[in-house]
Amino acid sequence: MQLIPNARVWSQGREYVEAAEILLDYNRVHPAAVLAALAIEIFIKSFLATRLPTGHASTKHGHGIFELYERIAPDIRADLIVCSSEIDSAVAFEVELKRHDGIFTTARYFYEPTAPGSIGSDTVYFARHLCESVLRLGKRRGV
Repeated sequence: MQLIPNARVWSQGREYVEAAEILLDYNRVHPAAVLAALAIEIFIKSFLATRLPTGHASTKHGHGIFELYERIAPDIRADLIVCSSEIDSAVAFEVELKRHDGIFTTARYFYEPTAPGSIGSDTVYFARHLCESVLRLGKRRGV
């Protein structure tokens, strides 16, 4: 049986958020944001994962957060937005997803000329918000 979101995938995303938060405590904002952006991608992939017979999970390839998000069934996306709003109604969920899309791929090599000039701790905060939103939805769905 396929449970959505996949808890094993979500758990790895949570570990990256926790690592990002530790880096943020040491004022390592850039690597914290890159890890948080990876966590955001993993949280979205937790809705697209397939459970393998071995117990492992397989996820869709690609790094485009919003593109992956649009592959999630519309009813599940709507439920996720509701959970996000319950946690913090000030978060414009889809706007935030779009705003943080591409950070993992463009900011991880900050020495390259195409890298953003700066990234902030807001990516870490949104990753934590998404972590809690997915957790809430998973509990509602009995995952």
